[in-house]
Amino acid sequence: MVRWLQRVLRVGLVLTVLLLTGCLQYDLELQFDSQTHGQLVQQLHWRGGAIAANSELQQWLAVLSDRTQQVGGRTRWLSDNAFEIVIPFSNGRALETKFNQFFSPDATTTTFTLPAGEPIRAELTLQQGNRVVAIDNHLKLQVDLTAVPDLATTGLPLLQGQQLLEGHVTLLAPWVRWQSLSPGESPTDELATQATWSLVPGEVNEFEADFWVPSPIGIAAVIILLFVLLGYGVKYGLAS
Repeated sequence: MVRWLQRVLRVGLVLTVLLLTGCLQYDLELQFDSQTHGQLVQQLHWRGGAIAANSELQQWLAVLSDRTQQVGGRTRWLSDNAFEIVIPFSNGRALETKFNQFFSPDATTTTFTLPAGEPIRAELTLQQGNRVVAIDNHLKLQVDLTAVPDLATTGLPLLQGQQLLEGHVTLLAPWVRWQSLSPGESPTDELATQATWSLVPGEVNEFEADFWVPSPIGIAAVIILLFVLLGYGVKYGLAS
């Protein structure tokens, strides 16, 4: 009886959340344009009521805008039901710092949450190594969605095909060599320009990838060295 009542209350809460805020499509992109520039891009799309008429969503987006400004980012509307957060970074260390400050701020700032209050915890670590002509990067990303209910487990026809949160994490870089996918899937060892993972509600999502970003300074240094060696060879070759 108690379990049945708890299930009814939970389903009622989920239905209330769906009616008030709709479903959220959340896509996170880590863009590495070059050694000295990149962007953390978050796009939020609502499938439900109009945002302008929902005071809870408006308040939630105001909090996100303030949080974005604190880490040097900017926000903009893509459409009536789509919102974008862009946080630029100048190097890998800046990405790690800004990402973790955005999702895991100090004790004076509330945790990142969905509009209905479900907390989302995320942490990023990035290890880098200089390989002269390129920067070798090893990325680890954890997104904790255990507080977000998986509606597929309810078994109710009314919620069939619905989720409070759906989305992807995408890594864009010149050379993505290796990626670790969702549990149960095999990692790939192919050279690509991006790696994409799906977010799974109700679980701790863990992603891992190795990628390279060209180093203009290193490439220029190698070219100069080759010219010096070529000039040296020409000079002493003619002299002999």
